Amino acid sequence: MMVTPAFAQGPEIDWSSWALSSLLVIGLLLVLGQVLRRLKLPAFGGNRQLRVISSLALGHKEKLVVVQVGEEQWLLGITPQNINHLGKLEQPLSPPEVKKQPPL
Repeated sequence: MMVTPAFAQGPEIDWSSWALSSLLVIGLLLVLGQVLRRLKLPAFGGNRQLRVISSLALGHKEKLVVVQVGEEQWLLGITPQNINHLGKLEQPLSPPEVKKQPPL
């Protein structure tokens, strides 16, 4: 008759190595998140027909925004409670030029 142990022994775990590896992975994820946030990449499949041309903060949570829809530009007032259409611009603003940063 063969006797099997109640609990099988697993491999020994080096807890300090595990903790260091985990901290390294978490740190790498945080750094990559910050880099992606600063790059401000456009969303995948973003709509090119609708975009913000300019924005001006008027207060802590209020701002004016010029939005381009197709060939027209509209001035919007934005507050935490609502968005107001203030008018259509007769003289469209030129879109801001995208600054290309050198690779890291």
